[in-house]
Formats: sequence, C-alpha cells, structure tokens
Amino acid sequence: MPVKPQDDQHDELADQIITSMTDLAGALGRLNDLIAQHLGIAQTDLLCLHVLNRAGASTAGALSSQLGRTTGAVTHMIDRLEKAGYVRRQPDPKDRRRVVVEASAPGLERIASFYERLDAHSRRLMTTFSGDQLAAIHTFLLGSYEGAAEECDHLTR
Repeated sequence: MPVKPQDDQHDELADQIITSMTDLAGALGRLNDLIAQHLGIAQTDLLCLHVLNRAGASTAGALSSQLGRTTGAVTHMIDRLEKAGYVRRQPDPKDRRRVVVEASAPGLERIASFYERLDAHSRRLMTTFSGDQLAAIHTFLLGSYEGAAEECDHLTR
C-alpha cells in the first residue's frame, strides 16, 4: 500500500479537523437550542447568560457589543431574563448613574446542570491525552476561537 507524502496526509487530516469542527459547532448549537427551550428562554438569552457567567456583571451597552445586538434588543432581553429570575440589575459600583446586569447564582446553577453530562464526558475524553497533547489542543482551540471572533468582527463592520 503506497504511503501518502506528508503534505497530503497533513492536508487530509486538516480537512477532517475542519469538518469535525463544523460538526461540533452544529451539535453545540443544537444542544444550546434544546437547553434554551427547556429553560423557556431564547437561544440568544442563553448566550447572554454565558457571556455574563464568563465576564461577570456588564452594562447593557457592553452586552450589545458582545452579542452583536442592538441596545434596544438587549434591553428587552434583559427584561425577559430579569422577569424569569436569571439576571438582576444593580447600580454600577463605579458610577451610580449607570446600571450593570449580573447573572443570578441560582439561574447559572440551573443552566450548569444541563451541561454536567457533557462536561463529564469531555473530562473523561481528556484523560486519554498527554499533558503535551492537551496543551496543543488548548492552543488550537484558543486560536480557533480568535479566528471565529475575528470573523464576527469582520461581518459586523
């Protein structure tokens, strides 16, 4: 059986990885949609809660920029999430004239419960890789995230 030259093998594996990334993005999008449905919120609302969980309290304007939504749409989203008990508005400790939005701990715990099985599965899978391999995967994921963020910025210009 002939052996492919390294470049062809590399290109084929790169193609497989890109296809797998597309499949993963689709599966995660579907998962998030199903979780949002179970929670009775929109998928964008769930994304907002993920942003608040990672970044902490934020202004509506900052959320608008991060989510790529108008300030009016974000204000309505915050109203919905506040009514459902997922967020609360607080005076900005740096400027009392402004308001920041923060996710509620019980709301984040409820959301996290939907990801427990996936988290456990991912952690089991990671035990099959060496530390160096995990570092390489992490570097790749960070670079892929940066590329996706740049594409989002490009499309919103």
